[in-house]
Amino acid sequence: MIAVISDIHGNLEALDAVLEDAKSANVRELICLGDIVGYGADPNGCMERVSAAAKACVLGNHDAAARDLSQAENFNEIAREAIRWTQEQLTAENLERLNVLPFEFIQGEARYVHASPDNPSAWHYILTEQEAWNAFEACPEPLCFVGHSHVPLRVVLAGGRLEVLEAATLELRDGARALVNVGSVGQPRDGDWRAAYALFDPEGRRVTARRVEYDLRKASSKILQAGLPEILARRLSQGQ
Repeated sequence: MIAVISDIHGNLEALDAVLEDAKSANVRELICLGDIVGYGADPNGCMERVSAAAKACVLGNHDAAARDLSQAENFNEIAREAIRWTQEQLTAENLERLNVLPFEFIQGEARYVHASPDNPSAWHYILTEQEAWNAFEACPEPLCFVGHSHVPLRVVLAGGRLEVLEAATLELRDGARALVNVGSVGQPRDGDWRAAYALFDPEGRRVTARRVEYDLRKASSKILQAGLPEILARRLSQGQ
């Protein structure tokens, strides 16, 4: 079993809860889709947890901005303030870890990337049908895991048609392909405050969405104590 996580955004409480849940599911590998830092109050703690636990990790846009603030030019002011604070907090060792992250990772039948695989460094979101087609065309593997939007999504391409699945479990049948957004560990934006990630069973070709409760009050309090914008604490409880 493989745990696929994304968009931790410095939320150590959410990350620890997900790692504990993954352990209970007998996960043997962890793969991270990036944005380990940004927004939350524990960038170093999250970097160290992921470094110790993950078999592979790819670069997210907030990770890129933390190592080079010029990459934050298109961020809104709150995100820019948070990433400037994050860069100041990161240790030299953790900044170097960000420097060596690749844009994508491929293993077996799956490709892992933060944003769309059609141009990983452009940080395209996959929010529309056309953007989903673009992603499928750029990914020859049967399965592509992404993050970036903070909204879980499961799309299957079979018989020339796209289908968005509402069910939490996706089974990849012969000839079908799938695009899976695993959602966000540290800052979900689908109206559900619980941490989101996915379990992938390569042998059974099955992906299952997971939600995990964590110490929301502690994570929010840390953001306020760090002097980060209040909205970053408030939005955690709103799942936005």
